[in-house]
Amino acid sequence: MSSIKVNYSQFLPEALLAELKNHYDLPTDSSCIFFKSGLNDIYKITTQDNSYFLRVSLFNVYNTVQIDEEIRFIHHLRARGLSVVEPIQCKDKSYVLELDAPEGMRQAVLFRGITQSPMGDANIRMKNLGNLLARIHTSSLSFQDHSARPSIDEIMLVEEPTRLLNPFLKHRTDDLDFLSKTALPLWLSVDSTLSNHKGTVGFCHGDVQPNNYFFNGEHPVMFDFDCMGQGYFAYDLGVLLANLTFMDNEIYQKDIWHSVIKGYSDIRLLNDDEEKAIYIFAALHMLRVLSYHAKCREQNQGAFYYMTDYHLDMFFGAYKRLAMLANDKASLNII
Repeated sequence: MSSIKVNYSQFLPEALLAELKNHYDLPTDSSCIFFKSGLNDIYKITTQDNSYFLRVSLFNVYNTVQIDEEIRFIHHLRARGLSVVEPIQCKDKSYVLELDAPEGMRQAVLFRGITQSPMGDANIRMKNLGNLLARIHTSSLSFQDHSARPSIDEIMLVEEPTRLLNPFLKHRTDDLDFLSKTALPLWLSVDSTLSNHKGTVGFCHGDVQPNNYFFNGEHPVMFDFDCMGQGYFAYDLGVLLANLTFMDNEIYQKDIWHSVIKGYSDIRLLNDDEEKAIYIFAALHMLRVLSYHAKCREQNQGAFYYMTDYHLDMFFGAYKRLAMLANDKASLNII
């Protein structure tokens, strides 16, 4: 029988757990369940005393060197006392485990579980989140070895999303026209201003959203650095703003957002161009999200709803709203 190539496969939890026990010091009473699928497959491993999450990358997204750079950056932050997720070491002292899947080699990393237990004042929590994000950015300036990860740049935020979105927008001519008129000018406007300022570039988390930070009381813990890369620091704040607008389109006018900016500025003062760039990056981040969704649709990991008209109404609609907000806040005159 001839073998047929596979786009995406999913490991059986019990078989995966047996393999993990060969590489990690897991107790015999450990259990494993499939937790969720998205940019990665996530499995939850539970023992009598602890819980862990195994992140299994999709095939051909990152290589082992790139993921190892992520782990080294996390260790760099933890060594400076920052509250970020803890990677778990394999028996052979490595952190990235290679798993042989039908579609090819996939990389896995085990992380200690984090408990979500928010308490206290929400504005204080968000101020502390802004504070932590600024400390991540300032700490990244001393992280020297950062050559493996792709940069968060014009290619990632404009060129690739435009290429991937074009086939799905052919029947939505107004959206296609809006994309062609706005995406590149948004990037050029932010790049032309921020490139004139020193200290505005470094390693960014890349996906600052409520699923990637938890609170212990009023104190945030950041995890899932999978989307990290070298870019303008204002991008991370734009990502957070974009995600918060899904809950409230007017969030940028409210105290909770002002608390984020206050907490951030207490550690790293934002210049005027960076404050304007936040709104631009909020819009451009939605294009990055859509490019991820288009890739997931191509891999067909149960993501049939991606790139449907309902999905595009939601996510491309969010891009349009944020692009118009950026046009207003940054006085761009491109729309």
